[in-house]
Amino acid sequence: MGNQSRGHAGALAMAGSAGMLMPIQALITSSAAAPLGGYLPAAMLSGLTSLLCMAIASLCIPAARRGWKHFGLVWRERIIPRWFIFAGLIGAYYMVAQAMSVGSIGLALFAVAVVGARTLSSILIDVIGFSPAGRQPITRQRMLGAVLLVIGASIAAWGTGARAAEDPMAPIALGVAIGAGLLVSFQQSMNGRAGQAYESTATATTINYLASIAGLLVAMSVFAGLGIESFGFASNPEWWMYFAGPLGILFVVTGVSLVPKLGSLVLGIGLVTGQLVGSLLMDLLLEPQKVGTSEIIGTLVTLLAVFVTAWRTNGRPRWKVTKP
Repeated sequence: MGNQSRGHAGALAMAGSAGMLMPIQALITSSAAAPLGGYLPAAMLSGLTSLLCMAIASLCIPAARRGWKHFGLVWRERIIPRWFIFAGLIGAYYMVAQAMSVGSIGLALFAVAVVGARTLSSILIDVIGFSPAGRQPITRQRMLGAVLLVIGASIAAWGTGARAAEDPMAPIALGVAIGAGLLVSFQQSMNGRAGQAYESTATATTINYLASIAGLLVAMSVFAGLGIESFGFASNPEWWMYFAGPLGILFVVTGVSLVPKLGSLVLGIGLVTGQLVGSLLMDLLLEPQKVGTSEIIGTLVTLLAVFVTAWRTNGRPRWKVTKP
């Protein structure tokens, strides 16, 4: 195996490892919503802890300090579109979607909605060349991997839809989750291009969380004015609630670092596979009596999707998007 192939496999393994921690973040954010006073405060706590960690990193890491100097140049010269700075708003929406959807439709169905939506948006991003990796060949092999991914996730969540239908908020929560899946691939591509321009993953990630918190502050102010939720935290956060932020950092940093190497679709497949494997392991550890055959089979089918999509043949793709 050549160095390029080993690097590709290593990057995919890193994406899978980051994805395995995402179910923990989703459960923490969802569980924190009730004691903190709503979905927005739960997302805000996650964003604040993330920003604090990244601010410390920006001060301590020399490359991060240089990244802020590059940020000024990038902003003045418009090396990337200035509206990329608002990528963090998508991150804020994703955190709110976690808090709102997981408690209503469950972690498995939330994952299915995000998987299907982000797979479609990732293919679109690779076709138009929006990610730092540029236009990616849309081969039959990659399309087969995407189809297997959606099938595997659907099998893993078999039966969850019927239970979720008993909750009147389930259709809304499902729509919110689909929206999160459609947008998160664009966020990762925007952050990836920003990270390349700033020459610092830490700088791009910190700016991402600054935009997230700004968006959440506006939303919390509006909700408080409408009497939907009170501004701030209804109670003091418990110690375990602070861990959602650092887990979210790992997700953002992984996207910034790896989307130039893997492209949007393959990165998404690696992250989502890790997410499903992490969900299965959590169920086996916490509630083994609830682990069904469908969840195990679905996870294995999703792993197959990763191998199909990431497998590199010696020949050139027969079906690809041509560059202009």
